[in-house]
Amino acid sequence: MLRLMFFELAKVWKKHHFVLSICVLLFIHIFLLWYTSLPNEKRPPCSSYKNIQKQLMNMSEKQKAGYITELKETIDGVCFVQDILVMQSSQNEIGDALAKQELQNNAHIFEAYYDLYQSGEYLKFTDSLEQEKTLIDEIYTEWKKVSGYNDYLSSIQENKEVLSNISIFGGQNQDSYSARNLQKSAADYTHLSDKNIQFIPSKSITCTMESVWIDVLLFLLVMSFVGNLITQEKEKKLFLITRSTKYGILHSIGAKLIALFIHCLFVTIIFYCVSLVFSYYSMGAFNLSANLQSVSVYIESCLNISIAQYIVLSIITKAVVLFGIGTILISFSILSNIMVVPFLIGFVIVGVSTMMYVWIPAGSSWSIFKYLNPVGIIKTQNLYGGYLNFNLFGYPVSRQLLSFIVLMLLCIVGIVSDLLLFWRMQDCEIRKIQLPFLLSFKPHVYILWHESYKILITNHALIIFLIVVLLLGAKSFEQTYKPSEKEQYYQDIMRKLEGELTEEKELLVLSEQKRYKEAFQKIDEIDEMVNAKELSEDMANTLKYQANITLSFYPAFQRVETQYQHIKEYGGAFVYDTGYLYLFGVWENVFYIHFLVLSIGIILVTSGAMSMEYQADSLYLIGVTKAGKRKIFVYKFLICISMASILTLVPIICRAIHIACVYPMSSIGATIQNISYYSHFLFSLPIGGFILLFVFSQIVTSILIVVITLALSIWRKSQTQTIFFALLILVVPMILKLLGFEIAKWFSLYPLYSWVK
Repeated sequence: MLRLMFFELAKVWKKHHFVLSICVLLFIHIFLLWYTSLPNEKRPPCSSYKNIQKQLMNMSEKQKAGYITELKETIDGVCFVQDILVMQSSQNEIGDALAKQELQNNAHIFEAYYDLYQSGEYLKFTDSLEQEKTLIDEIYTEWKKVSGYNDYLSSIQENKEVLSNISIFGGQNQDSYSARNLQKSAADYTHLSDKNIQFIPSKSITCTMESVWIDVLLFLLVMSFVGNLITQEKEKKLFLITRSTKYGILHSIGAKLIALFIHCLFVTIIFYCVSLVFSYYSMGAFNLSANLQSVSVYIESCLNISIAQYIVLSIITKAVVLFGIGTILISFSILSNIMVVPFLIGFVIVGVSTMMYVWIPAGSSWSIFKYLNPVGIIKTQNLYGGYLNFNLFGYPVSRQLLSFIVLMLLCIVGIVSDLLLFWRMQDCEIRKIQLPFLLSFKPHVYILWHESYKILITNHALIIFLIVVLLLGAKSFEQTYKPSEKEQYYQDIMRKLEGELTEEKELLVLSEQKRYKEAFQKIDEIDEMVNAKELSEDMANTLKYQANITLSFYPAFQRVETQYQHIKEYGGAFVYDTGYLYLFGVWENVFYIHFLVLSIGIILVTSGAMSMEYQADSLYLIGVTKAGKRKIFVYKFLICISMASILTLVPIICRAIHIACVYPMSSIGATIQNISYYSHFLFSLPIGGFILLFVFSQIVTSILIVVITLALSIWRKSQTQTIFFALLILVVPMILKLLGFEIAKWFSLYPLYSWVK
């Protein structure tokens, strides 16, 4: 049995396409970990969590309390200053009245944090106030929850005492479910204390253990393993031989089931170890020996275990859930003589479980079905990190206990069904079915249609193409644009100035210049009076208050002055340029993300275009056809560059629409030199022409990626090797750049793709 088990395991794992599928899914897993952790306007980058975790690592709990509280007070003070400035810049009576009222109540806060707000030194972990506030608020909320753990435990015991006191006076029935539930909760938490509670930010742990993508990818690997284990053997008619041997029935299915369990456990360990390594290097290390309740999201757990024990327990539980699903799939694989049916059943099981978990409310009487299904059990962050009892006939029963019973029943039913069905199996072959198509495919009529069908449908490039389109589109619309008070001021004045310079527009610029000049003069006069000891510092700060508010918008007006000086010296027109600066990546460097996703997508979509002919040995037939090999390769090249061009246009169009909704992009006929950032551009192009040049350069970059990929495909004659070498040449330099090796970008096509910024 042992030798047969290793044989069954090796039979699947030694297949090149299966190992390749694991590598591809691992690559997808790493990519999704990185992609879903990318920062946006409000979401902090991973490095900020790493930095704050590094600061907290060697602190005592008392020091953590002081440090986090100080961070919270500082960011709240800075945000208060920003809110006051926003209200004052609204230029309406309500805003001014609210600002005055807030200043009267909290004048000391404004004075304490105004200079810090102006200097920008409050940014310790991120690059913007929104990200900094999100990070510190998140850390503060988590710390507050963990620091109050002892109070949380006390409240559970107090609830029991209150119940007992009420019961003495006959106000509460001790035999009711709520009374029993309070007593059980108190008993479950009795053995816990705050002895080994050490506050740990939850981001790195939740990123490791709560990614839904891992469960999806692991489910796909289980389906693939079962397909190789049963369905492919039926397709090759191997069971007609193995079932006739001395140990061909029970030993065979027993070995297959053991091999399935080892596979489930092994791939689960691999994927979660990869997540753990990713979190460690991107978000910082955390103390694995600390109690699970040190992480705020798991504070309700009644288990006295460490974080390391929780991770191990979660991995084992997930592996057993996958094994249980796998045994059910094996049963349907044995019963069915149609290859696709078992996999459809697998998707139905997971789909129904997901719908029950998502749609059934947590507080409803049907909640038992929400949590006691494969999807509910595999979410171990709720199973071990939370606390829940179900009402069974008036008695509280732990979700963990019922989950273990359901999981055990799932595995037992699956194993027994597999043994019985395999013993009585009649259909030892697979019947292939043909699906009808409304539009019949005629490969001999149109060569372009024929080659498109081969690349997109036969080689499955269409699926990858659509996934990449969704990723690029989603990333483009994910960013939120919210003009600051300074940007709003700049937008208002530039919308009035846009176009050719006129006397009226010049008067507007000069009047603003005069207003700022007077504010500077007033501050200089007050400083001179302070130096002459005619004024105290407090009185000087009070007198400077209005001038400082005016000057807080001066950096925005300097952009207006720059355009004004350029027009006076070289001619031209005013252009509201914020939208263009975002679009061209000057103010929002998203090109490296788009280029990385685009490169990977183009490589995966086009890698099989040429190599599929070599792998199928069809070039000998193509060479003697009327069209010939060269013409067919030209068609393939046109199809590939068409797909690459569409992929390139997706983020450009999506970002242009998204940005224009907030920052209007007009004056498209003005020359590009009217935008201050491009004032020294060599050619006098209209902005519209510059946009076309920008789009053209990115499409050319994508075409070069296609050329390199197709050349590798012709050279290596293998899709797998083409993907490997293309990723090595085109993607690895960008990954090195992201890791901090800036020089690596010059060994890629990225400079051509992003030359406008």
